Amino acid sequence: MSEPSPPDAGRFATVDWTEFDEDAAAPALPRWLPISAVAVLAAFCYDYVAGFPFPMTGLDWLLIVGLYMFGSFGLAALLGAPKQVAHYLDQFRTDPIAVACLGFLTLFVGVGLVGPFLVSEPEVNILYSSQPPIWGSIDTTFVPQCHGPVVDGRCHGSWRYPLGTTAIGGKDLLVLLVLGTRTSLSVAVGAAALIVPAGVGVGVVAATVGGRVETALMWLAEQLQSVPAILIYLVLFYWLVEGRLRLLIGALGLVSWGGLARMVRDEIRVQQNEQYVHAAQIGGVGDRRLVGRHLLPNVVPSVLSNVTLQIPLFVLIEATISFIQIPVTTGPSSLGDPSHFSWGQQIYNSLFTVGLPAAWWLAGLPLLLLSVTVFAFTVVGDAMVEALEPRGG
Repeated sequence: MSEPSPPDAGRFATVDWTEFDEDAAAPALPRWLPISAVAVLAAFCYDYVAGFPFPMTGLDWLLIVGLYMFGSFGLAALLGAPKQVAHYLDQFRTDPIAVACLGFLTLFVGVGLVGPFLVSEPEVNILYSSQPPIWGSIDTTFVPQCHGPVVDGRCHGSWRYPLGTTAIGGKDLLVLLVLGTRTSLSVAVGAAALIVPAGVGVGVVAATVGGRVETALMWLAEQLQSVPAILIYLVLFYWLVEGRLRLLIGALGLVSWGGLARMVRDEIRVQQNEQYVHAAQIGGVGDRRLVGRHLLPNVVPSVLSNVTLQIPLFVLIEATISFIQIPVTTGPSSLGDPSHFSWGQQIYNSLFTVGLPAAWWLAGLPLLLLSVTVFAFTVVGDAMVEALEPRGG
């Protein structure tokens, strides 16, 4: 006759801790993640050696890497914890203004990515300078020649230039706005792509290693935060003719990761005192698995909120720099990158040509886009804080 089973049989699993392999317990990455990363790297190497049929610049690759990083992170989160993501989305949808802003930002990203492939460089057409948008009109004294109908001494818009043309050169304003969207998107995604790896990496190392390493890293973060990005840009500005936009992105990324690193360190320190972490350590979970599987996923909401709230500042800085004109031997020149179209530069050119009373749309439309973009990022960032890090009132 067999012996009776103990009363707890079937309730607890028997684990042979002698077979525990710390290396095997390292965080398991989705299989498609390293494969896709290698594919992006291979595409970059091919473009560097042979070149694609269409031109790709360093700024384009920075944008691609940034979008790949955020896209792969979002896909991994969706596949790894679909119920948790669905819960966050349900919380986010309770704010209709945030949902509308997210829709605008989706359009902003889409136009910034696809738009430059659908439009060509704006052509100079002096005869059709200061053309009004399709819904507006302007006194014929401000236009050399009217492309649309002339009624009672006023030139009306036409579908050839649906948003009108600039007062200098007669360039299509719609094309300029699309190309300016690409510039703003490049700054936002490019700077964030530099901040996230640096901030998260430094924060994790500081929290897990501690000691003098933590002190040195936090001191470096504090020192960099005390240096304005615009100062670094101005110091190196005169040594660059091309690539100033990349310089600005690099300066923003260099000085902006400190706050994120400090936040990640503090969040991990808080999580390390939680009971589930102590239970995992008692169970034999190694440090790498503990960080990758338990600590980092719990600080991801704070990382997303922090970066999203920084992006509006990056967009404003780029537009402000492009708006500022500096004196040179050939006349005033933009402080921004002359090889890229910017909303800030459009606003400046519009204010000091025909002027707002006669052609308000020349400065009004890029200013409206800039304002709505900054507002949308701010609202979405605040809504993400509420959805990902709810706090009781």
